[in-house]
Amino acid sequence: MFLFLMSCAVETAGPVNAFADAEAQTGVPVELLLAVAKAETGLQDVEGAEEFPGQEVGFGVMGLRGDVVERAASLAGLDVAAVKINRADNVMAAAHLLASWADEGSIDTNNLSSWAPIVARYSGIRDDEGKREYVWYEVYEHLLHGVEGEGFSSAGNEAAPDYPPPARSAQRTGDSSTIWSASPNYNSRSGASVDYVIIHACEGSYSGCWSWLTNSSSGVSSHYVVNTDGSEVRQLVDEDSRAWHISASYDCKYNSSLDCGANGTSMNTVSVGIEHAGYTSQTSWDPGLLASSSAITCGVTQRHGIPIDRYHIVGHGQLQPWNRSDPGAGWPWTSYLDQVSKACGSSGSSGSSGSSGSSGSGSSGSGSSGSSGSSGSSSSLPTASSFVIDSNNAANTTDAYYTEVSADWWSSTSASGFYNTGYWVAPTGSISDPAHFRFKTDAERCYTVEAWWTSGTDRSSSVTFLGWDDEDGEVGRITVSQQSNGKKWNTLGTWTFPAGWNQVLLSRWTGSGKYAIADAVRLTPC
Repeated sequence: MFLFLMSCAVETAGPVNAFADAEAQTGVPVELLLAVAKAETGLQDVEGAEEFPGQEVGFGVMGLRGDVVERAASLAGLDVAAVKINRADNVMAAAHLLASWADEGSIDTNNLSSWAPIVARYSGIRDDEGKREYVWYEVYEHLLHGVEGEGFSSAGNEAAPDYPPPARSAQRTGDSSTIWSASPNYNSRSGASVDYVIIHACEGSYSGCWSWLTNSSSGVSSHYVVNTDGSEVRQLVDEDSRAWHISASYDCKYNSSLDCGANGTSMNTVSVGIEHAGYTSQTSWDPGLLASSSAITCGVTQRHGIPIDRYHIVGHGQLQPWNRSDPGAGWPWTSYLDQVSKACGSSGSSGSSGSSGSSGSGSSGSGSSGSSGSSGSSSSLPTASSFVIDSNNAANTTDAYYTEVSADWWSSTSASGFYNTGYWVAPTGSISDPAHFRFKTDAERCYTVEAWWTSGTDRSSSVTFLGWDDEDGEVGRITVSQQSNGKKWNTLGTWTFPAGWNQVLLSRWTGSGKYAIADAVRLTPC
């Protein structure tokens, strides 16, 4: 029998309705559903792909996998295909599955602590330590701090999991900030040098990823694994050893016909692999994950003398395109390489090197915060043509324009009618934290400035767009309502910008309780 529990700790507006509806029907606490979704997919609707042989792929915001999808769909009386692609069905099916396991275990469903063994079972992790970390440091950590998404938030809850605590391993070499979890799946490089860094997506949760890579029966490994928000990095194999993270030999036709003399060399022999908790199909990556990853990549390039460019820092799918596409279209290559350069003490813009020659690596993904192109190449400056600055930085095809947001903005695809692959969203309030649409021009020029957003009743009726030059001088301003006129270009004004770097800002400083949407800006010479 399912016990009914309706929580008052969650504001049920917008996309959270799927979680609230699932709680109302099954009794699974909505805070728990949100925390599991956060741990599994970062609250993104995903369609899994194979990354590791033997690992079942996940679907939907709840990351339902393998035979569990069919079991969950059956319990909820839903179609399996719908459960894989529809958020409400996916959450409902997962909730029915969790509730059935709770019923089997006769747990006190009113006590969040009692759900811990059910959470461990849901993880699908085989390794005991991996399950413990998933429970303690992922799901219950999200419960502790609360989960925030577009149109909803859950309050923090200090419930301690009724489950054995994990045993933390000692810190380690390479990057001293990493946690060492030794994998047996490695061998010698036989004196070969490290020439490449390969970027991967785990196709699952952080603990599920590193625990599988440390399992001797998996036959795979990686040097590093980064968790979903970058707050933790695991090192599994020493950099001077050969981890087993890519099933491909070098073929220069996948790398702009460079270094063809190396054709046939196992990529594992000459590379360091970095896995990232998440999915190839997700539309964006957490700014914290990108920052931690870029710091790790910087360290690898410095220790091994690897150039910071798109020929030597590459995606798994670029070199193994016949059956892999990670890290996917959502990986913001240009801004990521800028962050690597900055972590190494350079001014950035390394992302422009070789970016046009990539193949199969996902060059049109979602943007990230923290990039800085102000020292970028001027080879492709916007001049007489109209151009769009997308929230998805990988879709911004030149380093002469890009989007930048803080970690307090998050990516979303929840509302329909967005431009390209998604948008950034943040709550409004008395806070100075705008979204920046930056661009560089070769001369003073008048532009007709337009913005695209998704509209809705939870959007602010009074957000302000501003035009600024590089010295923070205002060249234009307009306050608009994002409750209407969505799914189209809206003219903000005709503003004249000087030569050099400029920006269109979207301020979220206005009345609280609503949301500001930073999707795309288009500039057309007057």
